[in-house]
Amino acid sequence: MIYIEYLDNSYSKKYSRLKLNIHNKKFIDKELIDSDYILSNINGYSLDKEQRIAVITDEIASLIVAGAGSGKSLTMIGKIRYLIERKNVKEDEILCITFTNDAANNLEENIRKNYNYNIKVYTFHKLALEFLKDKHYLISDPNTLRYITDEYFYMISNDESGKKRIKRILKKIDTSYNKILNSKELEVLKRLIITFINLFKTNNYSIDYFLKINKNKDIIRTIIDIYLLYEEELKSSNKIDFNDMINLAIKYVHENDIKKYKYIIVDEYQDTSYIRYLFLKEIIDKTKAKIVCVGDDYQSIYRFNGCDLSMFLNFKKYFGYTRILKINNTYRNSQELINVAGKFIMKNKRQLYKELKSSKRVSKPIKIMYGDNLRKLLDIVIKKHKNILILGRNNFDILKYFKLDKDGCIQYKGVNIKYLTMHSSKGLEEECVIIINLKDDILGMPNKIKDDNVLKYVNNNRDIYPYEEERRLFYVALTRSKSDVYLLVDKSRPSVFVKEIIKDSSNYIEYI
Repeated sequence: MIYIEYLDNSYSKKYSRLKLNIHNKKFIDKELIDSDYILSNINGYSLDKEQRIAVITDEIASLIVAGAGSGKSLTMIGKIRYLIERKNVKEDEILCITFTNDAANNLEENIRKNYNYNIKVYTFHKLALEFLKDKHYLISDPNTLRYITDEYFYMISNDESGKKRIKRILKKIDTSYNKILNSKELEVLKRLIITFINLFKTNNYSIDYFLKINKNKDIIRTIIDIYLLYEEELKSSNKIDFNDMINLAIKYVHENDIKKYKYIIVDEYQDTSYIRYLFLKEIIDKTKAKIVCVGDDYQSIYRFNGCDLSMFLNFKKYFGYTRILKINNTYRNSQELINVAGKFIMKNKRQLYKELKSSKRVSKPIKIMYGDNLRKLLDIVIKKHKNILILGRNNFDILKYFKLDKDGCIQYKGVNIKYLTMHSSKGLEEECVIIINLKDDILGMPNKIKDDNVLKYVNNNRDIYPYEEERRLFYVALTRSKSDVYLLVDKSRPSVFVKEIIKDSSNYIEYI
């Protein structure tokens, strides 16, 4: 029986959507039986029904919405094994992409170790370099833009009009320029300019775009100056940066014949950006490959790097007819923790609805201690748990309590405890999690530093729901735990997120 993969205009004139769905269901039911020998043993685990359907679904474009701890890596490996063993797809006809070097290396090693498949797993930048390897480009130091930005503000020390412009931007008209050079205000401006230029390049704008910006002329003029200096530095040293890699690779794929991939599998798709989408689309247009994207919009936390959640939420807009599949069973968190975290994250109706389920039970997974005594909290926690992860909003949050060793760990009463920022913890899990810095403060949780208004010109993925990205970040922190989550809360200024959880989920909270 032939699996009808998508509807085009000619087909839709002859058959109804209902008939198509019936036909596809029959195919899936039969394929579930015929492929059981694969689906019952992925790295020693038997996939659940939702994972199995995600593996055997064979659309032109598929989006697998995988909740926290739902076994998306197993599902991806299952998909690769299914394609090779059941669909007779060759190993080099599968293009697998993820977002970090560690994730790429781990997935590649996992596949090789368990199945002896030679599947190369790329990051977007490594894939871009693969296409450009014969061009012999030199890669610039990531700090080059920072160096150029610093130099610019010293360069204009001899330019009266330039100094006046910087004073206007910083609202420091009566301050000497030498004082401005070492001020915190200038450091904030530098970071803003670097972010703007990175987003400008990540979203594939051309230099002509600057001409359309009629407001904020002082800061736009400054950004243009630094951008041109930066591009000239790259050109003169025959180097490219990470954004250039992808833009040049897009051009290369468009102009040249490339390997004929049949399937593209993309992990962590919620963290994609516009130029990464353009890169994927160019490869698809050239090879006619089918695409399978996996991710979780609840865990999209890298907007400051140009990641655009609309790529995920509006997947059909970018890839056409799409089968959206959901993996709702979590094997990490208890049902009670899912109830707390799910109610919290789904306050933002812009995101995709999920109903996560777990067979694990922890009656009161949220433990709250008021105050600022982390050692006292650890004394309580280590009586019950030996595998502990401490999470903070910022790198420096832990330093008021402990010094970290070279591995980012704390040695406390014979227990090795890892500290990470919430951003760094994504994709990880631990038996027990402690979250610190839960206070209502500009650098607390949620972080209240607002994006400068000028970033609206290069960042389409701005918060609509209050603190929506910080909300997703806190959701990531909560869902790292396989059992208990301990919250160290400032009693005089408790985090608004903690207050919300107390109000909405009091039945799942224990106070210590």
